[in-house]
Amino acid sequence: MKNFLILILLSTFSLATFAQIECDYQPDIESDYLIGVSDVLAVLGLFGEVDLDQDGIWDSEDLCTDLEACNFDLYPSEACQYFDMNGNCGGDTFIPDNLIGSWTFSTIEGAITVGSNPYGSNWHVSPPNSLNPVQYDDVYTFNEDGTLSMNYNGLILDAFLDYSVQQYDCDGVDVIYNFGGGTSGEDLFTLVPNNNDCSCPFFGTTDASMTYEIVELTSTTLVLHSQIDNSSCETQNGYFTFTFVKINEGVNNDYQGADSYPNMDLIWSDEFEGSSINTQNWTYDIGASGWGNNELQNYTSSSSNSFVSNGYLNIVAKEENGGYTSARLKSIDLQEFQFGRIDVRAKLPEGQGIWPAIWMLGHNFPTSGWPACGEIDIMELIGHEPSTVHGTAHWGTSWNVHQYSGDEISLPAGQKFSDAFHLFSIIWTENSITWLMDDQPYYSIDNTQMNGQPYPFNNSFFFIMNIAVGGNWPGYPNSSTIFPQTMQVDYVRVFQ
Repeated sequence: MKNFLILILLSTFSLATFAQIECDYQPDIESDYLIGVSDVLAVLGLFGEVDLDQDGIWDSEDLCTDLEACNFDLYPSEACQYFDMNGNCGGDTFIPDNLIGSWTFSTIEGAITVGSNPYGSNWHVSPPNSLNPVQYDDVYTFNEDGTLSMNYNGLILDAFLDYSVQQYDCDGVDVIYNFGGGTSGEDLFTLVPNNNDCSCPFFGTTDASMTYEIVELTSTTLVLHSQIDNSSCETQNGYFTFTFVKINEGVNNDYQGADSYPNMDLIWSDEFEGSSINTQNWTYDIGASGWGNNELQNYTSSSSNSFVSNGYLNIVAKEENGGYTSARLKSIDLQEFQFGRIDVRAKLPEGQGIWPAIWMLGHNFPTSGWPACGEIDIMELIGHEPSTVHGTAHWGTSWNVHQYSGDEISLPAGQKFSDAFHLFSIIWTENSITWLMDDQPYYSIDNTQMNGQPYPFNNSFFFIMNIAVGGNWPGYPNSSTIFPQTMQVDYVRVFQ
């Protein structure tokens, strides 16, 4: 009996030695260097840690009472359940760990290739940075539960409508994942529609089928292969190869902003949560008069130039009918304010000749005119400088004594305002205004800086949001300018 117990003890020590996370315990519970009843019970797993399934690792199948040494939740030590053909570890959901996360189209040459044969490219190879902006902002997220979330930001490029930009609100589908089920042993996944809005879902382009082989998968790159289909999701002749890059989850450049501030109340906001633009808050400027800056766009109230989708106001500048259309929304006679903190969270367009602005005019504009009414530019960007925004004030009793003053602020390390949402703010008190970007102050003005002209900024002001195309300041579009361009506004908030 004694020799049997010694063998058990030795085997237990051996198993602990090979554990990925060692549990430092002493089977001689009584610490008397003799084998007693308590020691026997410990070896049987009633007091100590025992590798019950004898696989040499501590996992959920074992008895592990030393929580510091063998906390399975904190220090998981189960081996991979499988490795795919790319060498990626797979877990309980049978989706490779590297696949879990968010992906967007690569900007490399050949991000989309199309051919008559599998993996062929004889029909099309996309040049670098050549995809439509509404494709570059699509985000596909594989979740740990095996589902796929799809964020098209409200717009897609529709291959079945002459590659025009269309609204699209599908936000997720179920996924059937087939380990090793591809034609050459690749993993593949199939999209499964789960509602009418996603009756014919797609990953990449609308004319790709609902089944995708994983050609390459690393921690940063995903290459997919799919057959072409038609608008009824029936496969056709021809094949796609897509290249995606993983969004760096460790660096989130979206700036969230605050819901409240000390000693201030939220007195008004538009969160754009509905399905349409709130006409109690916004109306339109209409027309193509050049707007005093020799601009090119025709402002419309068309839903193709401005609409609400997925919690965002979208203002879209388009090239069509030999010209340009856009939208200019204003809150005159609807929502006007005097003083407070103004926050506008937005993602901006870019490109030569593109000129987005979020600004304010004095409520007396119809009677006093510009610049006597005063102008507060909360944010302006000229599209060929996509990393820099400007905050400016304009004033003066007439055109010939027009005054202005402002400054600019830029994002670091080549980041662009088209890549993420940022917060554009003013803190507006009696006789002074301070401009901020992502809560960082970068310019201030007060009533002592008017150069002999009246200070107009103690009156009530209304909001204007627009994208101009061309004009004296940004210049004009050229062959490098990509259309459409969209400004997305998450919210406008007024605190006092």
